Amino acid sequence: MSRNAIAGGIVWIGLAAATRLQWAHLNTIELLFLLGPLVVVPLGLELCARSTDGDRAGLSFRISQRILLPAALCVTASFWFQQGIAATAFVLPWFGFGCFIGIRGLAKLFRGESRSLKTACTIVSFLYLPVGCAWLIASRLGLNPMGFQEPIVLLTAVHFHFAGFGAPLLALAAESSIKNKSVFLQRIFKVVAVGVLAGPGLLAAGFVIGPHLKLAAALVVASSEIGLAMFFLAGVRAMRPRLSQALIVVSAASVLFAMVLAGVWAIGEFPLQPFVHLDEMARLHGTANSLGFILCGLVGWTISFQSPPRLKGGEE
Repeated sequence: MSRNAIAGGIVWIGLAAATRLQWAHLNTIELLFLLGPLVVVPLGLELCARSTDGDRAGLSFRISQRILLPAALCVTASFWFQQGIAATAFVLPWFGFGCFIGIRGLAKLFRGESRSLKTACTIVSFLYLPVGCAWLIASRLGLNPMGFQEPIVLLTAVHFHFAGFGAPLLALAAESSIKNKSVFLQRIFKVVAVGVLAGPGLLAAGFVIGPHLKLAAALVVASSEIGLAMFFLAGVRAMRPRLSQALIVVSAASVLFAMVLAGVWAIGEFPLQPFVHLDEMARLHGTANSLGFILCGLVGWTISFQSPPRLKGGEE
């Protein structure tokens, strides 16, 4: 597993413990967001390299691995400052990193690689990350873009780091489990994957355009990610080792809970009579989606893509 992800995970666990003991003053949304730069992004890049047989020794991959953890630690430091210039200065390295990843996605797009579902998942994931970084800058600077206020601004950064960056890479990994399935199932998976790729952008647009699109987009996200969970469960028996199987089952169960809750919230938002309030969504949906679906899914698939010789030797 990626050293950056392990180091970031240790830092994040320390932050969670410090928050619990009231040594640090991070709220739920801030703590969930920091899981993105510290753990989710390094795991996602590692999974992408493994599942696409990418050149892990390539220059762009090596550059991203070297700058990732320092940039993520700068983001962490920014939350020790009040919103303003100082806090924003500490997130600029992460914005630069996100732009670097976005350029990698654009390069693939301009080379015409988007015709492949695998590469399309990578491109969309990489392009969503700098969008999330831009919203992070707006949050730390205390801006209210398009009239949105906190916590919506930071939640948008969370959205693009998890549903935007992480979920397409889970779809990329799951695609490998349907190679020998029927043509019918492969077509269904493509529909599900398109929903996973388009959903985060549509949902963000829905907040700007109006409640009708927001409701439709939220239901697209919920149904596509539930569909992805079903493909997780369908392919779990063939996965090795058992730890990978267990993590994928937890991921699938978590997304079922999180997306049903998201659907209930979206339906309640349409008549402006929310059944689930924003703070409850952040605590329940956010935790299930980030820790359960995205984190467990990325760890589970990454372990499953490890080469057989390394697995036999008991190494990670």
